[in-house]
Amino acid sequence: MPLFYQQNINATTKMAIWSITESLDFFESKVHTHLEITNSIKKTQHLAARYLLKQLAPSIDMDGLKYAANGKPYFENHPIHFSISHCNGFAACIINSMQPVGIDIELIQDRVAKVAHKFLHATEQEKIKSLLAKDQLEQYTFFWAAKEAMYKMHEKLGIDFSQNLRIESLGKAPQGELTAAIVIEAHALEVQINYAITSEFVWATCVV
Repeated sequence: MPLFYQQNINATTKMAIWSITESLDFFESKVHTHLEITNSIKKTQHLAARYLLKQLAPSIDMDGLKYAANGKPYFENHPIHFSISHCNGFAACIINSMQPVGIDIELIQDRVAKVAHKFLHATEQEKIKSLLAKDQLEQYTFFWAAKEAMYKMHEKLGIDFSQNLRIESLGKAPQGELTAAIVIEAHALEVQINYAITSEFVWATCVV
């Protein structure tokens, strides 16, 4: 079983990452969730994330999976809060028994630097541009993953990633924890970001 990584964030929150080595047939035999996805690679990733969710919360009925207006999945008849993510080769999941959570996993690729101006605040861009060129791409990916996790946790539409999701510190350590803020008008909700930066990908979680 290729459970790549697992961590208890706190007493009510746990997350895990799955290294996808199995075929689409394997996941289709394990997860009976209808997905209108024709691309076999993408479908495998989606099903792997749901299979991982089932591993973390065995009592849930996957047939009860629904989607909110913002695209966030939820279970109509189960109180669990969760978030899932996937990229080429990996699936990630976080669950919490009490409150909303978010998770994102991103491959470290050049394309994220090209769209950084869309999700970074000016002060965040300045911090990253002060780094050596070889370190900038990791930080761009870290900020993108962290802000995606923040967006998923917040569960509201109309969020501007560059203005409303603010991260004051760089993700300097290979693995760590830092605080961030979701700023809506005059109100700022402080959140906790846990993350890891590997040679291949970055994952980040968001909890209150």
